[in-house]
Amino acid sequence: MNEGTSLRTKRVFELLQKKYDCTLIARGTLDDKSGNAEIIRPSKFWNLQLIPVVLRHQFDLIYVASDFWGFFTYLALARLRTFKIVLEVHGVYSLEREDRLSGLGLIGKIRMRMGEWREKFAVKHADCVIALAEDIYRCYGRLNKCIFIVDNFVDEEQFRPQKKAEEQRSDGKEKKTVGLIGPFYQNNVNNYFLDFLYQNVHRFDARINFIVIGLCDCKIANERISYTGYISDFQDYVDELAHLDAVLVPAKFSSFGALTKVLEPMACAVPVFTTPAGLVSFDHVTPGEDILVCDESELVTKVNGSLFDLSFMERVGKNARCTIEKYYSETLNSDKLIAVIERVCPESSRISGI
Repeated sequence: MNEGTSLRTKRVFELLQKKYDCTLIARGTLDDKSGNAEIIRPSKFWNLQLIPVVLRHQFDLIYVASDFWGFFTYLALARLRTFKIVLEVHGVYSLEREDRLSGLGLIGKIRMRMGEWREKFAVKHADCVIALAEDIYRCYGRLNKCIFIVDNFVDEEQFRPQKKAEEQRSDGKEKKTVGLIGPFYQNNVNNYFLDFLYQNVHRFDARINFIVIGLCDCKIANERISYTGYISDFQDYVDELAHLDAVLVPAKFSSFGALTKVLEPMACAVPVFTTPAGLVSFDHVTPGEDILVCDESELVTKVNGSLFDLSFMERVGKNARCTIEKYYSETLNSDKLIAVIERVCPESSRISGI
């Protein structure tokens, strides 16, 4: 289990490794180190720490995964080593911050302006920009003409419906299990998902239990809520998802990037309940067909009224799986990504992924 940003980076790295000689540069501890990886211990001197790592290699291209601070170092070193820089943008973060920091007065406004300037600088000076959704493309397309859309994606062969999960949902009257996908830790914006559950658990149908998947530092004692804790084994994580009757994503803020915690259960044919804010940047989903969307104030009623309608939930789950295969699969988007890399740097062989 990890956060969406690092999961996306890992998937892109594994995909590119199939064709190129790649090195992953990432924040972490020495215990995290694996083959073809440069692990840098987190600190305030990230930009300086990057310099010797980049200079040790002869990269043809550096693939920057939404690291706007590190971009300054890559751009400076590109003048010495003449490598290309591809910037992958996961969202319009300045707009997200505007939504979340609007009540912080002058300090909040200064942080928003600094973030906006940093994003625009990176987008403008990158050799190529990869946007994860149409709205990101529209926002940044005016700053860089070499911009392409490669949707967020999941491995449709690893995340897939499981027979056991289908059998578990065979009785429309039995207890149901709804999942919330973490991690949830201090100052994580997704902690609002937990706040919503804790404040409304008594309003859900008594037959519905909840399981919080992943790291959680904000547990409460409630017989209807259980916690998996951090899941280190990938297949165990997939199994947890596939055995759910639904996933709840009560997003309060727009993410401006298709949420991995929505795509993964959809790939497992598990219906997802979310809010309009959670639907932002999903260019290829249809509310009521492959995902269930309503205002936060109506979310409990929506879950209670839909979860025990077996045929409806099965139809939504199957449609969700079809949407993943058609638009958000690794098979489809890997071809798009490789085509972009070859266009930017036709003779590239050494790639760094951050």
